[in-house]
Amino acid sequence: MLKSSHIHFTGNIHVQTMERQSGIFIGERNIAIGWSAHGKENRVIGSISGQSNLLFHNISILNDPDIVDTPIDDRDINIAPETTSHANTTNVHLKSLHVNGMQPASSLFVGEGHVTGIDANQKSNATQGNINGNNNLIESNMNKNNDQDVVDAIIDDRDIKIANIKKE
Repeated sequence: MLKSSHIHFTGNIHVQTMERQSGIFIGERNIAIGWSAHGKENRVIGSISGQSNLLFHNISILNDPDIVDTPIDDRDINIAPETTSHANTTNVHLKSLHVNGMQPASSLFVGEGHVTGIDANQKSNATQGNINGNNNLIESNMNKNNDQDVVDAIIDDRDIKIANIKKE
């Protein structure tokens, strides 16, 4: 079968932040099958972005004494049969691509893309959170996060992920 693809990209790709399980796919055949990202994260303060941010006299305490911490069961079944591609024409013209922030399990596709089974299960403790932008002033804060779970963040993510991959 005839297939024509033309991706014209003349500019730059600017990405400020990407978090777990994120992707930018540019091209003719982007295939991602069975992505998984599971976990638990403890952060004090978090991410700081931008210019002239001031954190002054902060006390951050994170106490997480779990007995069982983040049991993960991720028995995925990934099935990706190939099929014959039909006649297809793709024309994409981009000057630039700007991404300020991508959260977990997010993607940006330019062109043909096949994604099956993107998972991002997470439990997160952050006493401050993200600080973005310019000229932020955070002053004289006290943050305390006390997570007294006996069993914390049970993740049971057993899926059947089926993708249809086209042959050229």
